[in-house]
Amino acid sequence: MQNINTFLKDNIKAVSSSNVFIAPSIPEKKLNNAVKSYNLKNGVNAIIAIYDNTLFGSAKEGIVFTGEKIIFKEIFEEPVELIFTDFESVKYIEDISVNDKGKESKKEYVDINLKNGTTTRLKGLLDCNYKELANLLEQAFSDFEEFEEENQLVTLAEMSESLKTAYVKVIINMAFADDGEVDKKEFAEILLLMTRLELTTDSRFILRSYINEESAQVALSSLIDDIDNACVPSHNKAVKISLVKDLISTFMSVNDGSDEHFHFLNDNRELFGVTDDEIDIAKQAIKLDFKMLREDFTDDDIAEGMKELGAKAGAVGVPIAAVYLSGSVVGMSAAGMTSGLATLGLGGALGFSSMATGIGVAVLIGVGAYKGIRHFTGSNELDKTKRRELMLNEVIKQTQSTLSSLIDDLNYITVKFNTALDTQDHQNNKIIKLQQMMTALTGAANVLNQKSNKLQNNSIKLHCPVVLDEAKLKSLTQEPTKQPLYPLVMSFYEEETITQTRDDKTIEVTRYKIKPTIPTKELDKLANIFEAIGYFKATKVLKGKLSGLLS
Repeated sequence: MQNINTFLKDNIKAVSSSNVFIAPSIPEKKLNNAVKSYNLKNGVNAIIAIYDNTLFGSAKEGIVFTGEKIIFKEIFEEPVELIFTDFESVKYIEDISVNDKGKESKKEYVDINLKNGTTTRLKGLLDCNYKELANLLEQAFSDFEEFEEENQLVTLAEMSESLKTAYVKVIINMAFADDGEVDKKEFAEILLLMTRLELTTDSRFILRSYINEESAQVALSSLIDDIDNACVPSHNKAVKISLVKDLISTFMSVNDGSDEHFHFLNDNRELFGVTDDEIDIAKQAIKLDFKMLREDFTDDDIAEGMKELGAKAGAVGVPIAAVYLSGSVVGMSAAGMTSGLATLGLGGALGFSSMATGIGVAVLIGVGAYKGIRHFTGSNELDKTKRRELMLNEVIKQTQSTLSSLIDDLNYITVKFNTALDTQDHQNNKIIKLQQMMTALTGAANVLNQKSNKLQNNSIKLHCPVVLDEAKLKSLTQEPTKQPLYPLVMSFYEEETITQTRDDKTIEVTRYKIKPTIPTKELDKLANIFEAIGYFKATKVLKGKLSGLLS
C-alpha cells in the first residue's frame, strides 16, 4: 500500500492549481510564515504541503498537511489541528440558495467530523476544488492504517549508506551493460558521484570491488528493491528521477554528449518508474550543466537556462530539487550546486531554499533568500565574471575532494595489500620491491594530501569567526527554517574562560572559540552557513536584532 506521505504529495495538487505548494519546493518565506502562524516550530521538516489561502501569498492562513494531520487556519482565528486517526467522516457540502430576484448562489464546504463528536468546517478557500479536497481527506483517513510524519527536506547525501551504495551500483551495472566494461571516463563520473554522495571509505572500497568483478553484479531489480527498502517512501520518486539523471549523464559522458541508443534506460524504464516528461527534464538539466563549463556560456545564459528548466519542471509536476538531489553532473554537490545558483539569484526562486537542514546541505537554507533578492532587483554586487567564477570554483572543490578521496582509498587498499602479502610464506624480491615502492608512493601522496588539506583548512577558517558572537548568531537564526543552524554552528565551538582587565579590575569572561580540529569538508560547510545567514553583514545583523525586539 502507498505511504500516506507519498499519497498526499502525489495527489494534493488536484485540490488547487495555484495555491498548493509541495515540499521540498515550498518557498522559504511561505514556509517560515506558516510555521510561525500555525505554531509548528518543531515540525518544519514534516510539512508535506501548504495550501496558501492568502491574497498576497504570505501563507499565514490556509491548510498545512503532514503525514499525521492537517492544520486549518482562518484569518484572525487560532489554528485547528485535525489528526487523521481522530477522523470519523469527511463530507463535501454544496449549499445552493436563490435570492428574491431569482439569482442563484453556491457555497461549498468540507466538513470533517471527529470521533469526539465535534465538526470542523473547511471554508473560504480561494481557488479550491472542494470535491477533490474532500476526496483526498476521505482517502487519507480511510485507506491508510499508519500515519507517520517524515522528514521532507533531505538530499541524497544525507540518506543511508545502503541506499547510496545500491544507487551507485545501478550506475556501475549500466556502465557494464553499455560495452562490457567501466572505462576511465565512466569511472571518473562514478568517482565524482561518490564524492557528491559523501560515501564512507568502506562503502567506496565495496564499490571499487564491485567495479572490478563483473561476475559479481547484482541484478538491477534487486538493487532497485534495495533502494526502495532503504528509502523513505515520500522521497522515492525524487531518488528515482535523480538516479535516471545520473544514468543518462554517465552514458552521455562516454558518448560525445549523445543519449541516443541508451538501451539500458529504455529496457528498464518500468523498474525506474519514470515518465517521458521526467526523463526529458533530466536530459535538459544535464545539457544545461555541461553548458555551464563553456567559455561562451554567459551568466545571463545560465540564469535563463535555469528559469526555463524550472518552468518546464513545474509544468510537468517535477520538483526541481529532485533533479539536483545528488548534485550537478559537472561535479558539484547538491549544496555546491545550490550555492552557485544562489549567486545568480536563482536559489530561492527554484525551490532550493527550503530543501534541507542537515550539515550536508545546511547552506541550502539561507543562501537564496540572502542573495537572491539583490540579484533580482539589480543591486548585484558581483559582476558577471565573478558569479560564474563562483560556480566553477564549486566544480574545482568537488574535483579536489575526489582526488583527496582517491588518495585516502589508495592508502586503504595499500594497507590491505600489504596485510595480504605479509600472510604469504614466500615472497620473491620483485614483489617485495613493488610492495616497498607502493608503500613509499602512498606515504608521500598521503603527506602531500595532508599538507594540501591543512592549507585549505586554514584558508577556509578565514571565513569563520575564531571567537563566535553567540548573540549575533541567535539573532540571525530566528526564522524557523534557520533555527536548526544555531545548534549546528554551536557544535563547532567550545567554551573557554579567559581573564580580562576592565576598569583596572580583573574579571573572568566566558566565550566561544572555534574548535582546533574540524575536518576540512565540514569546515567548508560551516563557512557556507556563515555566508548564508549573513553573519559578516551589518545590515543582516541589524535586521535580525530589530526582528527580535519586535517579535
